[in-house]
Amino acid sequence: MVRVVTEDGIFGYGEASPAAAFMGETAYTMETVINMYLKQAAVGQSVLEISRINDLMDQVIAGNTSAKAAVDIAVHDAAGKTLKVPVYVLLGGKSRQHVELAWSMGFKDFDASLEEAKEYIRMGFKIMKVKVGKNIEEDAKLVGKLREIFGPDVPIRMDANQGYTPGDAIGLLNRVARFSPESFEQPVRKWNLEGMRHVRDHSCGIPIMADESISSLHEAHNTIQAGCADYYNIKVGKVGGLYRACQVAAMVEAAGYQAAAGSNLELGIGEAASIHFIVSQPAVCLPSDALCGTGLHTANLVKNPMTMQGGVLNCPELPGLGVEVDEGIFK
Repeated sequence: MVRVVTEDGIFGYGEASPAAAFMGETAYTMETVINMYLKQAAVGQSVLEISRINDLMDQVIAGNTSAKAAVDIAVHDAAGKTLKVPVYVLLGGKSRQHVELAWSMGFKDFDASLEEAKEYIRMGFKIMKVKVGKNIEEDAKLVGKLREIFGPDVPIRMDANQGYTPGDAIGLLNRVARFSPESFEQPVRKWNLEGMRHVRDHSCGIPIMADESISSLHEAHNTIQAGCADYYNIKVGKVGGLYRACQVAAMVEAAGYQAAAGSNLELGIGEAASIHFIVSQPAVCLPSDALCGTGLHTANLVKNPMTMQGGVLNCPELPGLGVEVDEGIFK
């Protein structure tokens, strides 16, 4: 978590949740990078010069997109409060009034996975995202059982988190095609764009979604150019913050594709940033698993966490991110 303060005494808050296995960052590396590099890039700059701050952060250190995201979100929060507007206004204004939500299940045994899926569909989530990538037969069995339980009206999104080879990914697609999955997310290793394009070419008509393959602005450009995905999962905390996420969304839109905005299990600050991003970007129109952190943690960083109603979230309308940070966490 990051807090910035302007000369006028306005506070801005940012959050990012690192995932060492996927992004190469930990809480320790983020704290070190922010204090040793990003702080010197941001201090003394106007919070209204968001693009400049992002460019300066990239100049002082490469990569470290989660650390940069935390700073970028805090700057956006402070800028919105300075101008007395919600963050989505800074991102271009609303392109939609609310966000439809998907739920992302973790790896559990077969029966526990079924119970979790039923619980969250009852709560109103629009799409069930199931983790696959360990065993073709077991994955196909789970997807088939979920389709049997929910019938044709609940979309099922599969997410392998890079777990399959291209051949095995195609093998799974052949087995589950009759269950009509909504999409298959990141079937192969993030760098294997040729392999992912091969999967897309043999996907039985099931859309392929890129996630880990678009972990930065430049990776997103290369992935889109490679033509290896139909959908894109743009995570604010993964690509470097709101400014970079909007750049990725613009590339996706220009190429004629659609996107969702996933979660790295952030809490209230990071979730609010994602919701402002989603409502402002025309291409980010697919149901998004942007509320998983609050659903899995018992504590939060904010006093007024967003709540789902009827499977959708409304974006906060107060200045900045629109959430009230619990200052007690700093004591």
